[in-house]
Amino acid sequence: MFVPLDEEERIIETDLIRHVRNLLNHGVRGFLVPSGTGEFYNLTPEERRHAVEVVAREVKDEALVVSLISECGTRNSLRRIAAAREAGAHAAMAVAPYFEPVDQTALKGFFNALANEGGLPLWLYHQPSHTKMVIEPETIRELAENPNIVGVKASAWVDIFYFQQVLRLLKDKPEFRVLMGEDINEVSGLVLGGHGMVSTLSNLIPDEFVSIWDAIKKGDLEASRRIQERITDVDALVTGCRSLRGAGKYVLKKRGVFTSTIVSKPSHELTEPDVERLERRGRELGLF
Repeated sequence: MFVPLDEEERIIETDLIRHVRNLLNHGVRGFLVPSGTGEFYNLTPEERRHAVEVVAREVKDEALVVSLISECGTRNSLRRIAAAREAGAHAAMAVAPYFEPVDQTALKGFFNALANEGGLPLWLYHQPSHTKMVIEPETIRELAENPNIVGVKASAWVDIFYFQQVLRLLKDKPEFRVLMGEDINEVSGLVLGGHGMVSTLSNLIPDEFVSIWDAIKKGDLEASRRIQERITDVDALVTGCRSLRGAGKYVLKKRGVFTSTIVSKPSHELTEPDVERLERRGRELGLF
């Protein structure tokens, strides 16, 4: 989820609640908050908890609320999971430690500790472009033996070969969910057998992602390809701006969901050429 911020970088609760209601009304049934899209890296622990509280309070039992855990250390990660649990999260999603390189044995120990001691179902988050750590498919297969580890989000320009490897190794674990985390690969991930998606652009065009899911389930590949083309066009628009998050918030403001386009410092703000491009191309794409 994008997280709306005011000029002092405080969470705008009314905007966040409106965003949650809008997504629920369009068929979204899972919320990752805070997230990379939601600038977790610049939020304080208190602000991260606050975001979870607002979303969980509004969602109640209508959807799954997952809190992203992004600490390097096991103790700090467990503290963040405890805070997320108290704030109302239904599950946690943890990235691999990203400062001090560790081997796969240490990775397994890290994730198993979070799953066994955190008190919430745990999702793995594979994002090697940001963490510089690869969770090997064989490691995921071993971690899937832990009943408290429920799935993995494979992201950061994940190659399809990796995604397929994970799916093949887990064929005998249908309860373990493998989610595609790249908007431009949603159709590919679902056709290969992925169980769902975690998406940035579903903040902006949720209907398209719900429709892709429905089309794949019906076996309508032609419809799913058409929808993927639109998603790719919108992806090119927002990622082509100096600030993806600023671009997303700009679209949400134009659509009457957010009242602010502010991003947390030192992240980039939108430039004037970005705004001109968003206005022109956004209208062409029917975003507003």
